[in-house]
Amino acid sequence: MLKIEHLFFSFGGRNILDDISLNYGAGLVHGLIGSNGSGKTTLLKNICRIYNPAAGSIELSGLDCQTLDRRRLSSLVSLVPQNPKVSFPITVYELVKMGRYPHLKRFQALSDYDLMVVEAALRATNTESLRDRSVTELSGGEAQLVLIARALATEARLILLDEPTASLDVGNSLAIMELLLELKKQGKTILVSVHDLNQARRFCDTITILKDGKVYYFGPAAKALSKASLEDVFRVTFASAGEALEFDSLMVE
Repeated sequence: MLKIEHLFFSFGGRNILDDISLNYGAGLVHGLIGSNGSGKTTLLKNICRIYNPAAGSIELSGLDCQTLDRRRLSSLVSLVPQNPKVSFPITVYELVKMGRYPHLKRFQALSDYDLMVVEAALRATNTESLRDRSVTELSGGEAQLVLIARALATEARLILLDEPTASLDVGNSLAIMELLLELKKQGKTILVSVHDLNQARRFCDTITILKDGKVYYFGPAAKALSKASLEDVFRVTFASAGEALEFDSLMVE
């Protein structure tokens, strides 16, 4: 589904992504973890071409993401950014409708089908009741759900999410992760940067661990979160603490 080969990205003379090669299967939830500055956000932005790599290739279902028309790429992959902030007064409904723009020609109006897709996206994210609210009035959890709705409205095969549960309470955080499982059931492929290691273990099929811009681990979630790897990647000490955490009962000291 998503194939990344020998990807490099530099900024300010520093390699942010250093020879990244990954192959993500379709219809799965793929977790992306690592310490701050490890390259998670940069990788997501390279995939959707917000950033352009210095070298390497990114293919989506055999299509070269670097040469695709930008509208075509936007209809295939959609990014939900971290800590979304929309400063202009637009309603939730209008924002979600923007997800259909990659499918439209210039000045083309939305069709009945487009509007049907928008309604389906609102239902899937349980944001129908917010449709007439200004996005500037939304809570953090509501804003994340609305941006996921906009991503769904694109009908993209691949949805990228950059720490969608950061700064959210437990209820909103779990609701978003459970929504990702529902999207998986609908055939979507999810690549999500996750800061909560319990969520990564519980909700993700695979986990990629980045360390200093390199792939430290890629494989099944169940094998990713060992005590040794966590201490190495996050540079902290973990100790056994009863049943405090789900993954091997590890707690940060």
